Amino acid sequence: MADCKNKEDADNCPAARGAAKSAVKDVFAILGVNVDDPAAVEEFRKSLRFGDALRKAADKSFIAFAIAVAGMVIAALVAGVKVKLGG
Repeated sequence: MADCKNKEDADNCPAARGAAKSAVKDVFAILGVNVDDPAAVEEFRKSLRFGDALRKAADKSFIAFAIAVAGMVIAALVAGVKVKLGG
């Protein structure tokens, strides 16, 4: 068994593994996820995926909105020029 004193042995150190597992459980507990319940973990993953999909859709919607506004500005300018020129 490793003595946990060398960096090379860090992956095999039971104390380090225990501390890491405890830290991960604590972080997920703060987020409201019980890592020992596979259904809770899957629900959390689905929530993350939904949030990502929503963010991507919002990004695409913003680009579409910007293009629409630019098109309206150009149309207003063209209409203004036509009116000014008497056409």
